[in-house]
Amino acid sequence: VLAQWSGLGYYRRAHHLHAAAQAVVARHGGAFPREVEALAALPGIGRSTAAAIATFAFGAHAPILDGNVKRVLARHAGIEGWPGLPRVEARLWQCADERQPARDGEAYTQGLMDLGATVCTRRAPRCAECPVAADCVARREARTAELPSPRPRKALPQRAVRVLLIERSGEILLEKRPAHGIWGGLWSLPECALDDDARVVVHARFGSTVQLRDALPPIAHGFTHFALT
Repeated sequence: VLAQWSGLGYYRRAHHLHAAAQAVVARHGGAFPREVEALAALPGIGRSTAAAIATFAFGAHAPILDGNVKRVLARHAGIEGWPGLPRVEARLWQCADERQPARDGEAYTQGLMDLGATVCTRRAPRCAECPVAADCVARREARTAELPSPRPRKALPQRAVRVLLIERSGEILLEKRPAHGIWGGLWSLPECALDDDARVVVHARFGSTVQLRDALPPIAHGFTHFALT
C-alpha cells in the first residue's frame, strides 16, 4: 500500500486505508458497510467522510461538514467563531442537519461542496453569482471577510533533531520508522538528539563504526503543529 501511495503525502492515510480494509473483512465479512455509524467506525474515516460515502454510494440522508461546507454555512447562517472549536463545530453540525433535504441528498451535497469550492471561496467570494446570496447573513452584513473566524494564532512549537547521513561504498543507510508518529512506517535517514555523539549512536544502534565529516547546513520544515529543524 505504501509503495502504491508513494509521492502522495499524508502517509498515515495509507495506513488507515489498509487498516480499514482489514476491519471491513474482520467486522463485516468483506462487505463494505452502508450505514454512517459503521463507516465512521472504520480507521481513518470521520463523521463527515462517512456521511459523504453513505450519501453518494448508498443514497443515505446524512449531512456532511467538510472545510468548504463549513465556510458556506458559517457565512450564510452568520455562525461566528473558529470552526475548529467544539462549540462552533456543534452549531455547524446542527445547521447542516437542519438544512439537509429529505430527497435528492446527493445533488444537494455535491452542490453545497461545489458552492464552497468555486463561489463562496476563502478569499474574494463571488457573491454576485451565488444562488443563495439573497438571505446570506455575511453578505447582508458585509462580513464575508470575517466569517468563518480564523484559527486563533499561537506560537508554533520548535523542534530540532540531528539526521545521520551514513554512507558506505556509495550506499546510504536507511532505517524504518516506528508505525506511529510522523512519517510512520516509512524508511528514512536515522535520527538522534542534537547533543548525542553520533559515533556512539551508530555503534549502539547498528554495530558499526563511522568517521565523522563536517555537518551539512540545517534544513527547516514546517508542519501543521510544529516546526522542525
